[in-house]
Amino acid sequence: MGAAEPQFLEVGKGRRRRRIAYRFASAASGDGPAILWLSGFLSDMASTKAVALAAWAEGMRLPMLRFDYSGHGLSEGDLLHASIGDWLEEAGAVLDRIGERRTILVGSSMGGWIALLLARELVRAGLRARLAGLVLIAPAFDMTERLMWHRMSAELKAKLDVDGVYYEPSLYGDPYPITKHLIE
Repeated sequence: MGAAEPQFLEVGKGRRRRRIAYRFASAASGDGPAILWLSGFLSDMASTKAVALAAWAEGMRLPMLRFDYSGHGLSEGDLLHASIGDWLEEAGAVLDRIGERRTILVGSSMGGWIALLLARELVRAGLRARLAGLVLIAPAFDMTERLMWHRMSAELKAKLDVDGVYYEPSLYGDPYPITKHLIE
């Protein structure tokens, strides 16, 4: 199956149910590992790195799955109500689409943190054999605490506590919404 058009997967239950977009390019042959791409915060499966890795995987005849977290790209969901736990749940659900094939988790920035959390879940579940490797690109390990909360001024923390959201200026366009829910 090609990855030209996105497919969709329902993740979560009740009010937390969301429709996640993904692209899965399965290899025509070969028994090499699959690749699961895990994007960074406010990035998506159409980013420069994701598309470049998809082209490389295709050339190497390796299956690759990339997806958009809820509140990102083509996926449903409100970024203001999403969290690392939600995105980890989504990563596990799309990993299941690969089947039993050994998989290399490739994560960039926040995706590196999610890759580490997903690898830990696989090991704890006795599924260590599914993990073929980890590639972490500038992993933002524990970004909500180390890179956000600990760097905020007392004034910003108070604003976040009262308003529930703070908009961090960005060099890449629109400000980044940092929510109390995300931090917690």
